[in-house]
Amino acid sequence: MIDSIAMTIRFIGHEPDGIRICRVEGESLVTVIVPREKLAEAKALPDLPYRGIYYLLDEDHGVLSRVYAGQTTAGLGRLDAHKAKKEFWNRAVMFLDNDANVDRDVLDALEADAIDYVRNHGSYETENSATPNPRRDPYKEQRVAKLHKSILFRMEALGYDLDRTYDGPIGTDSLFHTKKNNVRASGRYDKDSGSFTVLAGSPIALDKPLIKKTGSVAKERERLFGDAATRSELPEDVTFSSPSSAAGFVLGGSQNGWVEWVNDSGQTLDEVYRGEK
Repeated sequence: MIDSIAMTIRFIGHEPDGIRICRVEGESLVTVIVPREKLAEAKALPDLPYRGIYYLLDEDHGVLSRVYAGQTTAGLGRLDAHKAKKEFWNRAVMFLDNDANVDRDVLDALEADAIDYVRNHGSYETENSATPNPRRDPYKEQRVAKLHKSILFRMEALGYDLDRTYDGPIGTDSLFHTKKNNVRASGRYDKDSGSFTVLAGSPIALDKPLIKKTGSVAKERERLFGDAATRSELPEDVTFSSPSSAAGFVLGGSQNGWVEWVNDSGQTLDEVYRGEK
């Protein structure tokens, strides 16, 4: 006999990285993945349960920089307040069911287990400063444990592994960005190869010319943007041999990538990886 489990995923709007609704065969729990910018569209979806837990993620290509766990009795509507008050997250993953399957005792205990888990696993930072200590019904502990196990499995299957560690600067320090001329491009440094990857969606200052009209940086601009002369967004991740090449590609001119790329703590790439002030 083959031990297996079946998960179905519905892609809203035919977008593979957009809103997704996931169900596992034999379980009533519904998983909803919501990109921050698509919250209004997701809230309009019919027939979704209202009670459960959720994670707010600062996520990029499966790397989690920051995680927040909480509970909801208002379904996706709970995310409105978080969108207004919490700037860090770009994706929410909600696990919803009806009142009969997730009553108040189960919900409170499940939230406590979820918060405790993100505070003690992975290499990401968490917005949860303390673990709640709700009253626990001993007759419902098995239900809580089963739900939490299913949630962890689904998170990993969807590419958001809460146990994953990242061999580099922790949390927001793993992501670097440019600030010059109001161009906030994002990227990551590979300390083993010395290369730097500029991430898709980053703005590129095409109105700022390159110093060298030939070479790999110029070829990448030509390949991706042709003869466009205004600021555009990068359609795909692009890796360069050095941080300075990456900074020049984004900003034009001649750039020292070791000081142009900074993290959300204000540290330059040089300070983080070379330890120089």
